[in-house]
Amino acid sequence: MNTSVKIVAITAVTLFAAGCSVFKGQKTTGEFVDDSTIATRAKTALIKDSTVSATDFNIDVYKGDVTLTGVAKNQAEVERAIDDIKRVDGVKSVKNATRLASAQ
Repeated sequence: MNTSVKIVAITAVTLFAAGCSVFKGQKTTGEFVDDSTIATRAKTALIKDSTVSATDFNIDVYKGDVTLTGVAKNQAEVERAIDDIKRVDGVKSVKNATRLASAQ
């Protein structure tokens, strides 16, 4: 799957998964769109970084605050992913909630 197709698929999944928040009254429509845009851009930043396995990470955004979850191969990968996300416009903070893969 090429990068463009991945970005479109990630955008669709992000918008679908986050859609319920608007209907529950948790966010305004503007905040929802902004957070969805930030999530898509953050995931795209990970996809573009060949040293990060973007499929191993999940990104949740609430009012510009990003929570990064998933399983990383090592601490360097986590740090690189966080740095990539911090450079995305609109990101206020990045919380690391990842785990490191065990060597079992």
